[in-house]
Amino acid sequence: MGKAVLIAGLLILGYFQYRLWFADGGIPDVRRQQAEIAQMTEENARLQARNQALQAEVDDLKSGVAAMEGRARTDLGMVRRDETFFLLVSR
Repeated sequence: MGKAVLIAGLLILGYFQYRLWFADGGIPDVRRQQAEIAQMTEENARLQARNQALQAEVDDLKSGVAAMEGRARTDLGMVRRDETFFLLVSR
């Protein structure tokens, strides 16, 4: 009777060790998921910083005429009526 209990206990222990190390949800699976979470957290932080910069630019364009004027000058090459445009060409 004692050997049967010992064998049953070892089989149960072996089953749980197998699940712990090799089955889904085991230690390697948990470590892989933790690495994915860390990678996604870094990506989210980068995207949040980009979104904040874009939101600040949108707010600036909505509120200020100077920002709109600067954007029109740099992106569209616009000048005011009383200004003269000079194009300098390097040799």
